[in-house]
Amino acid sequence: MSSARSKRFATRQKKQTRQIITFRLRKEWFALPIHAVEKVIPLGKIHGDPQGTGISLTKYQDKEILVIDPDRRIFGETLKKDRAAEALSNSQKQRFLLIMSNMNGELIGLPIDSQPALRRITRSNFKELPPAYIAEGNIQCIASMILQLEDGLSLFILDLEELIEGTNVHF
Repeated sequence: MSSARSKRFATRQKKQTRQIITFRLRKEWFALPIHAVEKVIPLGKIHGDPQGTGISLTKYQDKEILVIDPDRRIFGETLKKDRAAEALSNSQKQRFLLIMSNMNGELIGLPIDSQPALRRITRSNFKELPPAYIAEGNIQCIASMILQLEDGLSLFILDLEELIEGTNVHF
């Protein structure tokens, strides 16, 4: 092997990358490991949550699948009047559904506000969140890590176990 080629190989070995899916919810950016998401589809009609519990249903391939409301789980609130107005103005934008399956093979959907993007990141991109921020609980269902990307974007890593806690569905 030439020395230039071996140097490139050694550099590549040191910079192990992971693939993540990034997406927007409200005005924040989040990420999940690529292996957690089976499919991304346009968001269809969601129904079956008259009490506002954050758990509803949608149809996918002639099956009803559980949908977890990210506003309820991640931001700790239901759709408020100002958020409802924003949602109405966003209704013209295409929303998407991340489809995941749990350990039992049951499908779960997570509606998101933007088209997801696939990114490769290195371990050096992971940064610890300050303990005071985590204790304050501004955003729930996140790991204690944040991704700092070269383009200045910060992404919260979602904790799937916490996200689905209380739904009787386990990953």
